[in-house]
Amino acid sequence: MNPSPDDDAILALERPHPDLLKYYLLSALAIPPAFPFLAPYLYFRYRTMRYQFTAEGISMSWGILFRRQIILNYARIQDIHLRSNAVERWFGLAKILVQTASGSAGAEMSVEGLKEF
Repeated sequence: MNPSPDDDAILALERPHPDLLKYYLLSALAIPPAFPFLAPYLYFRYRTMRYQFTAEGISMSWGILFRRQIILNYARIQDIHLRSNAVERWFGLAKILVQTASGSAGAEMSVEGLKEF
């Protein structure tokens, strides 16, 4: 099976769109007393967030002091949701929530900052 041009664009994604940083800063501004704590956390989350889409699955990593990495094989994925609030839609962003059969009620992975969702 040969990859299509759309597949090549997806496989080339590695970083979130720069508008995600703007969204993070606006989110931190929503709670002014917490801004000095939230802004650096969200900034470093954005700066260290990496995606890798391969033929076998998706991996996502972020973090400086506590590095977190999630790797999902396509065979384990059972459900995919697309979610965006009003501000994310204004920036043209969305979150892709990927669920597996792990038994948890929430999404196993939340891919953020993509405009090509």
